[in-house]
Amino acid sequence: MLMVPDPPRDRRDGDDGRTPGLSFREKMAGHLAPVADSDLDYRAAAAYGQASGNEIETDLTIVQADLPAQLAAPGTPATISGTLHCPLLSPRPLQVTSGEFVLMTPDPTHVATDNMRYRFTARSAEGDDYGFEGHKVIHNGPARRAWQDTTTLFVTITSDPRAGLPPEVYRGVLRVSVGSLRRLVASITVSHAPSPSEGARLERQFLLHFLGALWPFYGGVLDEGVRFPTGRTVPAVLPSPGGHGADLVRWCDPDGLWHDKPVPSASSRLIRYCGGEKGPVVLAAGFAMSATSFTVGNSGPSLVEYLIDRGFDVWLFDYRAGIDLPSAWSQCTIDDIAGIDWPRAVDEVIARTGRPDVQALGHCVGSVSLLMTLLAGTRGIRSAICAQFTAFPVTSALNRAKADLRIGALLADLGVARMGPDVAGHPLDVALDLALRPVPMPRGERCGLAVCRWINAIFGLTHVHEQLDDATHREITRLFGVGNLTALRHLVLMLQRGRLVDADGLDRYLSNVGTLDVPIHFLAGTRNYIFHPEGTQRTLSWLQESLGKDLAARLFSATYLEGYGHLDAIIGRDAATDVFPGIVQHLDAHPSR
Repeated sequence: MLMVPDPPRDRRDGDDGRTPGLSFREKMAGHLAPVADSDLDYRAAAAYGQASGNEIETDLTIVQADLPAQLAAPGTPATISGTLHCPLLSPRPLQVTSGEFVLMTPDPTHVATDNMRYRFTARSAEGDDYGFEGHKVIHNGPARRAWQDTTTLFVTITSDPRAGLPPEVYRGVLRVSVGSLRRLVASITVSHAPSPSEGARLERQFLLHFLGALWPFYGGVLDEGVRFPTGRTVPAVLPSPGGHGADLVRWCDPDGLWHDKPVPSASSRLIRYCGGEKGPVVLAAGFAMSATSFTVGNSGPSLVEYLIDRGFDVWLFDYRAGIDLPSAWSQCTIDDIAGIDWPRAVDEVIARTGRPDVQALGHCVGSVSLLMTLLAGTRGIRSAICAQFTAFPVTSALNRAKADLRIGALLADLGVARMGPDVAGHPLDVALDLALRPVPMPRGERCGLAVCRWINAIFGLTHVHEQLDDATHREITRLFGVGNLTALRHLVLMLQRGRLVDADGLDRYLSNVGTLDVPIHFLAGTRNYIFHPEGTQRTLSWLQESLGKDLAARLFSATYLEGYGHLDAIIGRDAATDVFPGIVQHLDAHPSR
């Protein structure tokens, strides 16, 4: 067979058959200082370095050899070369020996955050090597903040250990000036383009690609339509925390009869995860939520996993306002939860386990209803943990204003019986979300998630964003659902009165304090935007005055969770380290008989 070679390809100027690439030159300058290994305060180190005259400058060339790959995926790494000038390290410039730059990469440990990452090794004229790590934080915020975020680099420089000594660590902040940014843009060069016009097109495409990557963070209301999730907002299947499936599920009908299968009229649910012989622990969640929220734990173990691993028999308790139940769509008061649902659940757990009693943990409405049922005389609860919502709630100025405006009564007059988060992305949902934007939000907590604005407007913000990782933040949309207005008005009444009252405003609970003989540990976030920690302090003071300091000291205690808000104390990124050990400590202090 005669082999005829392909005719030579007609190459235009600059077309050498290789993949188009891109390069640019970036100069940054700032200050740094030696710091302890555990010190992560970049700005404080930079301020100290500035006062000490410890300057640092970088002159870096960044080369992306595969521009099409970069345009397809912002996380595609590029190479770094250039110099580092830092008299603190060497009187002469250090040469970059190897390095990597990533234009945009998600930060899974922080909410709605991407990083620009710089990593390289630099060698001094004296032969010493230093590791350089830097990151720019691209975070959801107003458009005016885009300049600051994209031009501020937080750096850590580490020396190689010598003679077994730990490496020295330096930290600081570098910035790109306006002039340096202009020179950076002017230095952008496309290599191996088929033609000059194609090179110019690829350069424009890269700049638009970069601006497009920033748009979700700084687009604000103009990006609103894509901020709503798709799919179900209520879990279709029971979770399996840590791979441990539910050992038992029971549904209770309105007559108080428990069933092994779902019933259309179910008003309570118990899900059992049996982890050991320490005895049953009943967990009740907040209003308009599911008890399965206790299984959320993306960066670390969830509370359910944590308790299972430590030998507890865990029971998730959904009372009648639980969003996975048909009863969530009907009206109820917190009195119904405290007087009917809690006693039924406790009795069922005791009957199923053969134990004489249970321990209980309630969060938010799960907490206040637990206190109410104890004050109402419910037996069978050996010890309790009440998180955030206590007997004398103190709330935010925003919530007080909403209560004073009697928004609940106004909605009832308009025929509104229940409320739920807008998550569908329908134009009406987008319009409502835009209408909620003017509602004040705690400083530093505004984000791009529509459900966060809904939560803030209805309940008050349930979390401190910096305590969540990004996956958990996105999960919040699934955690909340429909809430009935009757229960919401009862909660507002308690906030107005500043104490536990029944749905008619009567003091049918607090007067029974003399019968309260159950050890209770209170958990309060110091940054709780809904229920301020003063409420826990007032509750403890009331218990001391009512029962005497000695008895109160034996029965009641509290932990104030520094830096935590409300829900993040249960689902936060570091809750398994900061919060859960204290929960187990209280449970272990009151073992099963």
